[in-house]
Amino acid sequence: MTKEKKDENIKMLIIGLLVLNVLLGVYIGFFKHDALWLETLKAWWPANMTMAEQLYRSPVYIQQQKTTLDQILGSMNQPAVQPTAQPTAQPTTTTQQPTTTTTAQPTTQPLVK
Repeated sequence: MTKEKKDENIKMLIIGLLVLNVLLGVYIGFFKHDALWLETLKAWWPANMTMAEQLYRSPVYIQQQKTTLDQILGSMNQPAVQPTAQPTAQPTTTTQQPTTTTTAQPTTQPLVK
């Protein structure tokens, strides 16, 4: 097989995978029930998905996420603070003696034919 033929086969494979990816994306986009089922499978069990839905609808969770997002956006909108030059303490190092443990050595046995 020539180099050009191999390149052509690789291009066709990539194009085929891209088309398949687009088709699956459109399918999931139009059929939300199937997408919900897929998320249920990701949660491993329908009961887990129900608990996750309860969590996402919880006012405490919603407020917590809103607070976190507000903090992130607030920190992004503030000008960067220039650090002042302050002497830093040197970290203390301790030497630790290595511990030795005895482990059972695996035994090797010859293969019998």
